[in-house]
Amino acid sequence: MKVALTVAGSDPSGGAGIQADIRVFTTFGIYSMSVITALTVQNTLGVKESIPVSYDLFKKQLETVLEDIIPDVLKVGMIQTAENVEILAESIEKYNLKLNVIDTVIKSKNGTFLLEPKGVESFIKKIIPLTYVLTPNTDEAEYLTGKDIKSYEDIKKACVDLHKIGARYVIIKGGHFESGDEVIDTLYDGKDFYTLKSKRINTKNTHGTGCTFASALASSLAKGKDIYTAFNITKAYMIGSLSNQVDLGKGVGPVNHLWLSGM
Repeated sequence: MKVALTVAGSDPSGGAGIQADIRVFTTFGIYSMSVITALTVQNTLGVKESIPVSYDLFKKQLETVLEDIIPDVLKVGMIQTAENVEILAESIEKYNLKLNVIDTVIKSKNGTFLLEPKGVESFIKKIIPLTYVLTPNTDEAEYLTGKDIKSYEDIKKACVDLHKIGARYVIIKGGHFESGDEVIDTLYDGKDFYTLKSKRINTKNTHGTGCTFASALASSLAKGKDIYTAFNITKAYMIGSLSNQVDLGKGVGPVNHLWLSGM
């Protein structure tokens, strides 16, 4: 059995974070381990509060898991603090983790910072160079590059910029980009661009899309799929997760992680 380690925050409403990651890994038949970076107070209406775990507790969680079981893939979501960024980078290098899927969780949909501003600089310098594939949306790509994204050419330029920082592959997701009825996800491998297009799905239930995308991608990579095949599988899984709505909560409801099982 292939093994994944998710490093992320806890979402008590279950739509994102650790809970979503474990659900996706299980759907793909991947054994999941988890290290929690923060406890959040949130539901479908938004993030009310986020409390990072202590430096020592985060470090002990990582070390205790990794000294026992080395995962086939590492998926990283919300890190929250600059200290956590430092510890994570040290652990990736210490345990020689190579297949690292990094979801750039910076802000929640209602604007709450999920990676403190001083941690972003450290993230750029220390985590992106250790990244196998980076998966920002256009808003996050703007924040990381410091450049506005107003056109598809801007998306391509952001891919190149993030690749130059050190990510082996960059996938910029198009769900946040205003492109009419079409959603375009873009993969850059340092040489060529690969795009996957789909019709925009009319739904308010998009909570956890970033976590779900990165976890599905990590699952396929853990199973030995190449990045291009994993990209295609992930796109198809996301279309299913958004199309087969569960419509939970009073706000931005979660995507349906379990649609493949008929739920």
